[in-house]
Parts: sequence; C-alpha cells; structure tokens
Amino acid sequence: MLATAITHFNADIDRARSLRTHAIALPAGVLQSDVLRAAWMMAVGACDAYFSDAYADLVSRAIRAKELQPAIAIPDRLNNLKLPVTALLRPANGGWRWRMAARELIESENVLALKKIRDLFNQFCRPTHKLINKSTLGPWITHPTAKKRLFGVSSAQYTAATPNQQSKLREDGMDHFEAHYDGIFQRRHDCIHNCDRPKQALQAIGAPEVLKRIEDVEYLVRMCHSILLAEFPEYLKGLGFSGSTRAQVCQ
Repeated sequence: MLATAITHFNADIDRARSLRTHAIALPAGVLQSDVLRAAWMMAVGACDAYFSDAYADLVSRAIRAKELQPAIAIPDRLNNLKLPVTALLRPANGGWRWRMAARELIESENVLALKKIRDLFNQFCRPTHKLINKSTLGPWITHPTAKKRLFGVSSAQYTAATPNQQSKLREDGMDHFEAHYDGIFQRRHDCIHNCDRPKQALQAIGAPEVLKRIEDVEYLVRMCHSILLAEFPEYLKGLGFSGSTRAQVCQ
C-alpha cells in the first residue's frame, strides 16, 4: 500500500537534493540561483506527486474492498465519486482499473495546500488521528525529525509545557505550520508563473535555505505517509470489511 507513491517521492526528492548539490559547485550568479530554484520546484513537485498518487491508491483500494464485499456500505463521499468512463472501460483487472480511474480523477488538480491535503485524506483517518489538525499536532511537534522553524516551538519547549500551555502551543503551532508551508508552495508558484519575480525584483535564494525547504517537504510527506499506512486499514475495519478483504486490498 502506497508503495509506488513513496518510491516515486524518494526518487524525486533525491533529484531535488542532486540539483542543490550541483548548484553549489557552480560559480555564483544567475545560473547557480536558477538551479537552486529548480531544486526547490523539484522538491515541491515531489510533494504534489506523492499526495496525488497516494489519493489514487487509497481510493482504488476502498473501491476494490467494496467490489470484494458488495454488501458493505461505504460513505457517500466514495459512493458519489464521478470516475471517468474511459478509465472504467480500459482493459485492466481489479485494483489496477480502479487505481487508473482514481488517478485520472485528480490528475488535473494539484495538492499544494494543507487544506487540500486534509480534505482529501482525513476521510481515511479516525477522528483522533486526523492529518494536520491542531488537536493531533503534539506528536508532530515532538517527532525526532521536527524542526522548530515548522511550528515556532521546539520539542523540548512543548514537552516541558503544562497541558494548558500545550493546547495553546498547538493552536499557535498550527497557524505557524500552515503559514510556513504556504510560503514553500507559493515560492514554487512564483518560480513557475513569473520566473521568481512576484513583484518586480528577482527573489534571492541560497543553498542553505533550499536544503531546509527540501527537509521540510520530506518531513511533511513522511509524517503523512506513516499515518496513512496505519489509518487506512483501520478505516476499512470501521466500515465493516473483513480481515481477509483488508489483507487483500492493503497488501
């Protein structure tokens, strides 16, 4: 489950790191800056591709579970999906057909907003384990790979706080986290749509900053990936699918 999505992400984030490494070896100037911008865009593109692939994967597995156990009721959100007819008629069997249909469903969109990620994936999570939610943000803040720049608070500061203080830190941390990633995604938009001139002047960029943004993208994807791996089987179990169906569609 999610193997293709994370395999492609790993390859793409490595490409972003390679671009950054190549840029460092170049003479200072516009070319070096542009290769750094390409690294930033590659990292954000890897994020977009991961969530698109992951959504198609999970939707197809949910539909496949329904196909195996037709009597199980599934949520309206899945029942009402408008899958492309061409994808449904494609000569393919079982899960692959549903995966291609779901992939075409999201192909024209991008998943470069935390609100969009929540909207697509929280349907597959238990209420107490939802993605990017201030009530569940504590483990994100205290994760060994988390950086203070992501939340405006360090793991040590959060752990030392009282429960009431932690509640406020999660609330503030959620705002900080969203603003941080909005900036990362917006910079990719600036690079693609106006060559990194959102106003008139070319925005500055440096190798240390790009490394941090690559790390930040990696953190977001890996945290979401681990949660989705744990939550999707629970989602199917909650709907009433049998252990054998869950084993078959989640392998």
